[in-house]
Amino acid sequence: MDFYKRALELKDETVADRRYIHQNAETGLELPKTKAYVMDKLKENGLDPVECGEGVTATLGNGGRVLLLRADMDGLPMPEESGEAFACPTGKTAHTCGHDFHAAMLLSAARILKEQESKLKGTVKFMFQPAEETFQGSKNMIEHGILENPKVDAALAYHVSPGKMPVGLFMYNDKGTMMYSVDGFKITVKGKGSHGAYPHAGVDPINIGVHIHLALQENHRVLTYSAGDEPFRKVVIEPKHRVSRMDGASMRSDNRTV
Repeated sequence: MDFYKRALELKDETVADRRYIHQNAETGLELPKTKAYVMDKLKENGLDPVECGEGVTATLGNGGRVLLLRADMDGLPMPEESGEAFACPTGKTAHTCGHDFHAAMLLSAARILKEQESKLKGTVKFMFQPAEETFQGSKNMIEHGILENPKVDAALAYHVSPGKMPVGLFMYNDKGTMMYSVDGFKITVKGKGSHGAYPHAGVDPINIGVHIHLALQENHRVLTYSAGDEPFRKVVIEPKHRVSRMDGASMRSDNRTV
């Protein structure tokens, strides 16, 4: 079968799916409209979707090794300014990262693979994930068994770059890391109080925090560190929501009054 030709035949359907999801953008773990739409479309195409935590999964194939195909489907908490006829009307949510594309493409892939199910050597498991933007969705689905029953042997995901890359350009990783995973951490700087006339006797945590922030900015927030036999691993340091937060506090009530 010519899968590309079949994908082109389903273009209008893929576009319609994408525009529905786009117009009904939802954020976080709970995506009731999006999840219901995905499950209905999977059922229309002959699959038996089930909820997996706050996400959706479905399986097809003939046993054997299991390949997981994953797409996120959540939007961002921001107004849409595209002016498109299918723009999200809420003024509070929008698909500006391309997850509407991802979910629509995976729906079309599920339909094509279902049509070819009898010829498949192995099993394909679909993962429609919420809350990618808040770093909760994959954890939620893993906790509810997305990687088990059947156990997943390998996984593939795809991310578009709308407006940033020329049409027809595909990038993939053959070695190392293509995209970063996320871990959060908190730095607590503890200061030392002093009399206003003797600032040199104290430790100013705000000054220290500012220097930490500036150092991360000046180094483009990309750190390279050594990890055993892989000496050039890179880590991106990104202030939460791209805005650093600095809180100051004092144990003395008389220091809280300005």
